[in-house]
Amino acid sequence: MKKIILSAFVVLGLTLTLTSCGPTQKDALKYNDEIVAVQKTLTPIHEAFINQLDGHNVDSLKMTHANFMASAKTSLEFCEKIQPFADKRDYLDASIEYFKVVKGLADNEGKSMVEIMSRDSAQISDADIAKVNEYAAKFDSEYEKVLAKVQTAQQAFAKEWKFDLIDKP
Repeated sequence: MKKIILSAFVVLGLTLTLTSCGPTQKDALKYNDEIVAVQKTLTPIHEAFINQLDGHNVDSLKMTHANFMASAKTSLEFCEKIQPFADKRDYLDASIEYFKVVKGLADNEGKSMVEIMSRDSAQISDADIAKVNEYAAKFDSEYEKVLAKVQTAQQAFAKEWKFDLIDKP
């Protein structure tokens, strides 16, 4: 009888040890989904701002820019509060860098473009248009670079935790 009780405690102990060894694939998926949700919340706001850069509706341009700046700040603050997963920071650090760059683009290049595009059309010179194009090129370049970096980190994270990345609409 003592052997059966001892065996039962050993099996129970091993079961508890194995199930509490650390995060699971399911935990990794949840972690990934949390970071992606922040990005997916910001993306339509970012796109709405980009769509208003034609300057046809100055009030809408200013509103979408203000919304983009506020949302970029909120997204960064939220992401900075996320803890590393399994004591690894690569994916989290890439995500934080992504949100820092997006916030910087909204605060700097975005703001500069809005200032120029908000002027009366008679006050916008060819040099101003060239400057807007320069800001837009930097905006796109920096965004694409940091997006590629976070996607690479996400792919490595998914590979490590053995799950597939699927883009859901």
